[in-house]
Amino acid sequence: MERRIFFEQIGQGKTASCYVLEGPEEYIKRSALDALRKLLLPAGLEDMNETRLTDPDANTLIAAAETLPFMADKRLVVVQECGMLQGKAKGYDESRNAAALAEYLKNPPETACIVFYVRDKADGRKKLYTQLKKTAEIVQFTPLDDREMTRWIAQTLKKLGKQISAAACQRLTFTAGTELYALSGEIQKLAAYVGERQEILPEDIDAVCSRTTAYRVYDLTGSLVRGDAKGAFTLAHALQKDGEEPLMLLALLQGECRRLLSVKLLRAGGMQPDAIAAQIGAPAFAVRQLYNQVARYTEEQLHAMSDACMRTEYLVKSGQLPLEGALEQTMLQLLRIRAEENDD
Repeated sequence: MERRIFFEQIGQGKTASCYVLEGPEEYIKRSALDALRKLLLPAGLEDMNETRLTDPDANTLIAAAETLPFMADKRLVVVQECGMLQGKAKGYDESRNAAALAEYLKNPPETACIVFYVRDKADGRKKLYTQLKKTAEIVQFTPLDDREMTRWIAQTLKKLGKQISAAACQRLTFTAGTELYALSGEIQKLAAYVGERQEILPEDIDAVCSRTTAYRVYDLTGSLVRGDAKGAFTLAHALQKDGEEPLMLLALLQGECRRLLSVKLLRAGGMQPDAIAAQIGAPAFAVRQLYNQVARYTEEQLHAMSDACMRTEYLVKSGQLPLEGALEQTMLQLLRIRAEENDD
């Protein structure tokens, strides 16, 4: 079941007897569980009608599901860290308990709503999961796509009395990332920062939002392309001081260099920035900046920049070059390539 259909059914007051909530998008998954709680549990009687279990055996789970609700239509039974769906069962025979539970869930009681809350994805090879695919509603919580993300940000801000353009949404996710728990905090900061003003502007995002590592490497690459050695090395040292691994930073730097090359090639083919952004899956505002920057470089120079990062990574991983100082050496190489560009 798609999460959209799940929320539509909850909005209509419809529930199933058993759910598996799985997938990497934890924020929306948690919201789904909260929506079930709000629908099923009478105000003031929540604790009397919800049972939370951690990796229970079959008997414990069945006993909870058979317990009648108090002044409510259904008891909510939430199962977390279930070893019969993910990982390894603890303290009980998994095969025997999974068989017993699979049989029981063929006809679950009408007075219970059983929810298996799985972090990330369940193990599809597990016997219990095989049975649940036949008898339960398995709801997938995958990361939001660009359109869903824009809608989610706009709806979240609307609740706070604010609005935001699609372009500013792109800037926000590129700056602060797409992890919804962190993003919700950034949205709260933005709403507080603008005060009585209704619209969130790009400059507000630049002023108050925390930068992801990927965004800071994007800034670092921009400094290198502009020939701002001091700014680039300041950013690199700040990233490492914050605990980022040099080899990971090198990989991100290589990715940014490849992006520069992609923009250069597509620009040469006559594509405009917005079309390039759609083609390479990058924010339009970022591509507009790169669009002008790459005009000063040849394809060969941009290839050389990407190759320099890749060569350093190989030498470090093969033990031919010490990790310490490898990132800085590569940055110096990129600056030399830029200097050659200026000499041409």
